[in-house]
Amino acid sequence: MTTHRIHNGEVALCYELSGPADAPVVCLNHCFASDHHYWDPHLPAFTGFRVLRFDTRGHGDSEAPPGPYTLELLANDVARLCDVLGIERVHLCGVSLGGQIAQTFALEYPERLASLVLVNTTCEYDEAQTAAWRARAAVAMTHGLDALREPLLERWFTKEAAQRQIPGYRYMDEAISRFKPASFDAASAAMCMLDTTARLPSITVPTLLIATPDDPGAPREVSEKMAALIPQCELQWLEPAQHLSSLEHPERFNTMVRRFLSEVEQSSPPSHA
Repeated sequence: MTTHRIHNGEVALCYELSGPADAPVVCLNHCFASDHHYWDPHLPAFTGFRVLRFDTRGHGDSEAPPGPYTLELLANDVARLCDVLGIERVHLCGVSLGGQIAQTFALEYPERLASLVLVNTTCEYDEAQTAAWRARAAVAMTHGLDALREPLLERWFTKEAAQRQIPGYRYMDEAISRFKPASFDAASAAMCMLDTTARLPSITVPTLLIATPDDPGAPREVSEKMAALIPQCELQWLEPAQHLSSLEHPERFNTMVRRFLSEVEQSSPPSHA
């Protein structure tokens, strides 16, 4: 597949658009420190859809203007990218930071949303979590990403995944090596401003929340709270895993998402570009 670079009026973003031109559009938002290739093992979940995946501002081959960023800014990047590509409405799927952006998009642009898939993400950080992210950013700026590589991988993957060197683990290991300290600082600043909890009941589209009971970045109790607050939310557990469960269990993840999107499309009018 061929990637392209396009200016959305704010920033130049690297993106890939594939699948039938007249099919409903699924927009995929990758996790922190990765790029649109996060979704490579998950493309079978979206067979029959028009698939838009892109590198978030500061990630991959997209531009990385100076930060700090905000979640509203990153959600606006998604909306403007869709505008330039002539896409009016999307099924939106996001992992971790991508899930935070997806929540923000759902709240800021509800009329443009057909459904929502949130994966290993959270709606809030407490003071300790925020302080930890700012501390990591300080380390990145002072010592580079090598100093954070092992601690992050330990948060993201189980010991078994690390020992087996599964493809997802190898991919994220490589992605961290390419990530820039300034982008780490800018994007983590956006995460530290996260607080969508009180607004979640206003998300009215069908929502699938995929979570992990032992996720260090999105605790079980927060996942359960999100599922209770979003009116049409289905909670599915994907385990054993740490924070990036879809990369540990791509086939099970693909089955969950394929079934959800199929049911949404069957029960509502098609959403097309």
